[in-house]
Amino acid sequence: MNFDNIKTYLSKDPDNSLRDIRENLEIFNLKLININNLENFSLCPDREFNMKIKPKFEKLLYYAYKLECDLITVQPSFEVREIPKWRIIRRTKKKLKILTKIAYDEDINIGFEYMSLPNSSINNLEAAKLVLQPLYSYENLGYIIDTFYFGKNETDFEELFEIKDHIFLIQLADFIKVSEEKLRSIDDNNREFPGMGSFDLHSFIKYTKEIYYRDFYSIELSKNTCENDLYERYLNIIS
Repeated sequence: MNFDNIKTYLSKDPDNSLRDIRENLEIFNLKLININNLENFSLCPDREFNMKIKPKFEKLLYYAYKLECDLITVQPSFEVREIPKWRIIRRTKKKLKILTKIAYDEDINIGFEYMSLPNSSINNLEAAKLVLQPLYSYENLGYIIDTFYFGKNETDFEELFEIKDHIFLIQLADFIKVSEEKLRSIDDNNREFPGMGSFDLHSFIKYTKEIYYRDFYSIELSKNTCENDLYERYLNIIS
């Protein structure tokens, strides 16, 4: 569930609105597995973090609790200024640790999602590991792997083996491969439904099963027509 899509709906009467959402989930026998997302938390000034980011995060925790969801996605800041990489890693790690501790007290997991976009401060799996590895002692902190970013970076499948016990969710998306120069410039508007692009999703999912990944896969539907055969199309990918 995308936070931006529900915040207006919840603004007038949050408790009743949350109750309606929960009842609809129960009617259709659905479970909410992730609330997406807390953005731009990692490089903001401390005052902004304390006055804006933390209250928003606490609101997400409340929604997660009410909707019986145990995972919230967080994404690093976008930053165009020249900041040394070591400082980006240090500041991201510091603020992520604070959020993780808060979430731990509420029994909520935090999924960190790097984004392979030109001005994202953490834009590949290698950088994400530098942030998360020192924090592995926090059992409620792990990775969100998005195959759009994973494939765009041409990351080797084998790099998942090292973090396999810390992956909380895999988001499936595809893209049309173009030249190397154009590949680096494509953004979220270039997302394709899984299996409709250049990324070898069948081999990817096969590999995740080989390393005993047993948690959820998700597919973003906001940019796709919600057709009756979506589940069958998904089964064709993983079979």
